[in-house]
Amino acid sequence: MADEIRRLSDDLARDPSSLVFMPLADALRRAGQLDVAMRVALRGLDRHPYVADAHDVLARIHADRGDLEQAADEWEMALRLDPTHAQASLGLGFVDFRRGNLESAERRLSAAGDADMPGVATALAHVRAALGSRSGNGATHDPVAPNVASMPPVAEPRMPPPPMPEIARLAIPEIPAPQPARAKQLFTTALDGAEQNALLVDADGLVLAGMYTDPTGTDVAEVVAAELAGVSSEAERAMRHLGLGAWTSLLVEADEAVVAMTPAPLGSLLVVASSRETPVGLVRLLLDRALTRARDWLARVS
Repeated sequence: MADEIRRLSDDLARDPSSLVFMPLADALRRAGQLDVAMRVALRGLDRHPYVADAHDVLARIHADRGDLEQAADEWEMALRLDPTHAQASLGLGFVDFRRGNLESAERRLSAAGDADMPGVATALAHVRAALGSRSGNGATHDPVAPNVASMPPVAEPRMPPPPMPEIARLAIPEIPAPQPARAKQLFTTALDGAEQNALLVDADGLVLAGMYTDPTGTDVAEVVAAELAGVSSEAERAMRHLGLGAWTSLLVEADEAVVAMTPAPLGSLLVVASSRETPVGLVRLLLDRALTRARDWLARVS
């Protein structure tokens, strides 16, 4: 799963306007990274609001978060865009079942069953068993509910998105990374030791460049990046309330590391971390080096 997420993330970095955000968001959902999956899906939908499959992905994320109202809204939107969307019918059948609307659930699952989708027959059998139990003794029996997790993964897009109507919306700066392998090594020569990390993160908490390894040597950049989403906006808000002007850097001395952050071009955030024994002055110097490298790289690829 981690390899799949990494590959899809690299594909999206190469072409931020592609539909690969859908299988990426779904893979993140299946891996339990629901907050990151939500950000990826919402960002993709901002570019592709008329793609039914994208609303289906977002609905699945809402369902896994336990928000059936939002899930139902997204599946309804998918059906408005594509009345034959079998997975949306299956999802709404799941929601109807959980709400106790068994007749509606049967109609929707029967419609989804026409598409010969995996899991539909089992879900439909559960609903019909509940209907039979209710009609037999006047009480509603609640067998194992059809599960949205049993829906097949979202397939990777093979065709470019269809033309969409022009709508007025805020432009979101995109930062392509045409060579993700090189982007991962962007800050290697700007750092001085193996216990140092540098990571460039966009405003949505997605990795743009660099790596972040834990003490075992595992690259945890995606997890760290997700946790850093919104840091720049929070820092800006704090500086505004304090009347201190724009923020330029932030340095944190923790038990295990010294971490420095600074805003970077196009709304991104640069983070440099080093061992606790590293002098603070050196960490600041490393941050300046990495920021220069990030600016040059962004100027080339944007």
